[in-house]
Amino acid sequence: MGTSKSYSASVKGQPQWGELSSEVTRNCTTAKIPTDNLRNITGKFVRVVGGSKRAGRGNSRIAGRSGIRNAKNIGRFLGSFSSNGGNLSEALKAIGLTDLKSKSAEDIINHLIEYCSGPASTIDDSAAKEATRRLLEELSAGTETAEDLETSLKSTLDSESLEEVIIKYFSYYVLEHLSIMFYEKLVESKGKTECSSLFKQIKDFINSSLAEMNKTNSLDKIDWGGDDGDRVIKNIQEDVLKVFEDEN
Repeated sequence: MGTSKSYSASVKGQPQWGELSSEVTRNCTTAKIPTDNLRNITGKFVRVVGGSKRAGRGNSRIAGRSGIRNAKNIGRFLGSFSSNGGNLSEALKAIGLTDLKSKSAEDIINHLIEYCSGPASTIDDSAAKEATRRLLEELSAGTETAEDLETSLKSTLDSESLEEVIIKYFSYYVLEHLSIMFYEKLVESKGKTECSSLFKQIKDFINSSLAEMNKTNSLDKIDWGGDDGDRVIKNIQEDVLKVFEDEN
C-alpha cells in the first residue's frame, strides 16, 4: 500500500481533499458502513481527481492517464488472445512477449504486468500497476502452468465480455488510488483491522455499483494502438467515474 505523504501539498491543500479525508477517516471502523457514506467517499474521490470527464479523458494531474495506458495494454493482450482463438502463445507473441510458453503462470503474469505498466515513476503509475497486478492475479487464480493460464483466460472470456474485464480493472484502479491516499496513514491512526474492514466495504461498494453499469462499448476488432483503442478506453473510464460522481 502507498502513503498519502506522496501527494503534493497543492493537492492535499484543496478543499475537496479535506472533505474526502474526513469522510474516509470517520468511516474507518469494523462496523457496517451505511451505503450513503460509501457513496460519499467515492463521490468525493471523483471530485478530488477532477471529475469524471477530466480524469476519464486523461486530463487530470492526479489520476486517469496511467489508467488509460494500462487498460489499453490489457485490452490489446486480451483482444489478441480472443482473436487468436484462445491461444496464449500466439497472444503473447502478438504483443512482443516470446519464449514464455515454457514459463510458469506466475512468470507470465509478472511479464504481463510489466508489459502493461512499465516502470512506476508517479503515484498514478503505481495505482495503475497495482490495479493491473490485482486484475491479472484474479484472472489467473489457481493456475500453475501456461496451459492452466490459457484455460483460465478462456473461461473468463467465455463468461464475461472484454468490456466487463476492463471495467473490473478500473474498479481496482479507483480502489488503489484510495489505498495510496489513505491506507497507510489509517493503519497507523485507526488500526489494521478497522482499515481492512473499511477498504473491503469500499471494494464491495465499487463492485456492486459497477455491476449495474450499462455495458455499451463493443470491443471487437479494436485497433488498440490507434485512435479507436484510445477512444473506447477513455469512454469506459469516464463512464466508470460517472457512476460515482457526486453532483452536489
